[in-house]
Amino acid sequence: MLRFTLFGIPIVVEPWFWLTMAFLGGGLNALQRNYPGDYLGVVLFMMAGFVSVLVHELGHALTGSKRGGGQVWIRLWALGGLAYQQGGRLDRKNRCLMILAGPGAGLLLAVVSIACLFVIFPAPEALLRLQYYLKYTNIFHQDMVSIFPDNRPIYGFLNSLIWVNVWWSLLNLIPIFPLDGGQFMEQIIKSRKKMHQIGMIAGAGCMLLLLSMGSIFGLVIFGFLTYQNYQSYRQASS
Repeated sequence: MLRFTLFGIPIVVEPWFWLTMAFLGGGLNALQRNYPGDYLGVVLFMMAGFVSVLVHELGHALTGSKRGGGQVWIRLWALGGLAYQQGGRLDRKNRCLMILAGPGAGLLLAVVSIACLFVIFPAPEALLRLQYYLKYTNIFHQDMVSIFPDNRPIYGFLNSLIWVNVWWSLLNLIPIFPLDGGQFMEQIIKSRKKMHQIGMIAGAGCMLLLLSMGSIFGLVIFGFLTYQNYQSYRQASS
C-alpha cells in the first residue's frame, strides 16, 4: 500500500491498481511475446496510467477543496480512482464544477502531451504518431520500431499518456452513473428514475460499441455499470 500527500491531500494507492494498469497495458501479451522492450512498455503504461488517474482525481479534489467541499483524500484502486470528501457542503454549481474538473484535468494533460509530441517530432511524423497513439493503448516497442526505426521505448510513455487522457476522459463523461457524466446528470435531472434510465440506455450503447471492437474488459465494466443502473432504476420505480 503506497501512501503519500500531494498539495496537502492524502493519497492512497492500493496494490490492485498496479495489477489493473499492468493488465490494461498489455502485460499478458508481454509475457507471451517475452521481449524485454515489451516489459518496459508495460511499466511505462503503468506509470502513465498512474499519472493520468492521479491528475484526474486531483482535479476533483482540488476543485472541491477550493469550493468548500471540506477535507478531501484520494484513493487509487482496482477500478481507477476515487476522490472522497468529508465535511463541507457544495451547492449545485460548485458540485458540477468539481465533477467536471476531473475529466477537464485529464483532457488538459492530453493537450499538453500532444503539444509535446509536436515539439519532439516534425509535424508530419507527429501527426502520424498521433494517429497511432490515439488508436492503440500501448504499441509494443518492437512493433513501433518497424514503423519508426529510430523509435525509443520512452515514447511509449507519451503514447499511453495521450491515449489514456483522451479516451478515459471522454468515457468518464458518458451519462451513466457513477461515472462523472452520470454524476453531472444527477445534478441537473431531478428524477432518479429518469437518470438511471438514461444510464441504462447509454450503458447498453457502449456495450454494443465495445462488443464490435472486441474489448472484453470494457464490455465487462460497462455491463456492470449498466446492471447497477438497472438495479437503481428498479428501486426508484418501486
